[in-house]
Amino acid sequence: MADGLVSEGPIRAATFFTLAFALMLIGGILIGDIETGVRWGLALGAAFGVFAYLFIRPTDEGEDDPSGE
Repeated sequence: MADGLVSEGPIRAATFFTLAFALMLIGGILIGDIETGVRWGLALGAAFGVFAYLFIRPTDEGEDDPSGE
């Protein structure tokens, strides 16, 4: 199941967005300011989503030796 959350670009971006948003929302609840949590969650979620979409790629399952031998 976890492989499906990072296998394709848009799904990977949505996963990272959701995780960043949820963490910031929880942080906002903990400090007593939900609006700040939502504001930071949207901003960081968007940044993390773009980063995940552009730069993070899953590895092949058969790749055990990083030297390529």
